[in-house]
Amino acid sequence: MRLLVVDENRVLPWVVERLVPPGVRVEIAPGYEAAARVIRNDPPAAVVVSLPPAWLPWRDFQKLCASRQPPIPVLYESCLIGNAAELGLDPADGYAAFLEKPAPRERLQAALHALVARARAAAEPVGSVPQPADL
Repeated sequence: MRLLVVDENRVLPWVVERLVPPGVRVEIAPGYEAAARVIRNDPPAAVVVSLPPAWLPWRDFQKLCASRQPPIPVLYESCLIGNAAELGLDPADGYAAFLEKPAPRERLQAALHALVARARAAAEPVGSVPQPADL
């Protein structure tokens, strides 16, 4: 499973790499345009976005993520924006979680695990039957 981290520097991706569950590969996009290109051309299972800059068209980005099959869940991390409405997102724009930064390690790890679980659930075929190894 691939998780895309959108951030201008290497700190958040480095931390995320250490906190995600085993089997999750972290990739980096340095900004909005690079991230949108990845979503269009080779969609990851989930995305973590470090805000700001809040003035970028994040609603368009969110809609792009929601339009993929399966839809891509997004975790926004921000010291300025605490919910979807503040970023201009609508519930119809797809799954978006928010985490205030700086977040304690435990909260960030819990948010990442929830994001990965949501991505895995979205990738499951509807009506799939759990296999014995899954039980």
